Amino acid sequence: MNKKYLSLKSSKTTKIGLRSEGFIHYRVLSDQDQKLYFNITANDDDGYYSKETIPFENIEELIKGTKPNTSISSSVFKKAFVGRSNNNAAFLAAILRAEKLLAPMTDAVKKHTVEAGWDRWKTDMLKNVTKAKPFLPEVVKASKAKKIPKKTTDVIDIESDIEPTELDDSDFKLLQPK
Repeated sequence: MNKKYLSLKSSKTTKIGLRSEGFIHYRVLSDQDQKLYFNITANDDDGYYSKETIPFENIEELIKGTKPNTSISSSVFKKAFVGRSNNNAAFLAAILRAEKLLAPMTDAVKKHTVEAGWDRWKTDMLKNVTKAKPFLPEVVKASKAKKIPKKTTDVIDIESDIEPTELDDSDFKLLQPK
């Protein structure tokens, strides 16, 4: 059963990297329990990103205890995602900057400080619930192959451990030169 979401805000923001082009498009969502989520909906530059719906409380947990004016890296946000695209953490950091929850460090473009007002931001977002429209995020595809055991001493039987699959269009993108 798909979880039901309301789209509280749809927006876009610039990427953090100096050579990055285009925008990251995202939505701020709420569920029936009035919990907040972020969902990256597009990348103008065709780079990969996760289509996961990220619970805001998970993001809050990752920065919990961070002191004001302390420099943090985008990599802090990697744990917010199940998907492992290298772009995920930086894209989320760019979104959090756009929402004024993070601010850039003046001496390092890829470093951030946590801004005050996260609770106020949540309250302000939830004021939009009465005007929100239902939103169904794209379904994230499950992994096609079984996970390889973590122990290097485990024997992997290729014939039985990995199921054959067909490639789809997104797999062919990976094979194309940039």
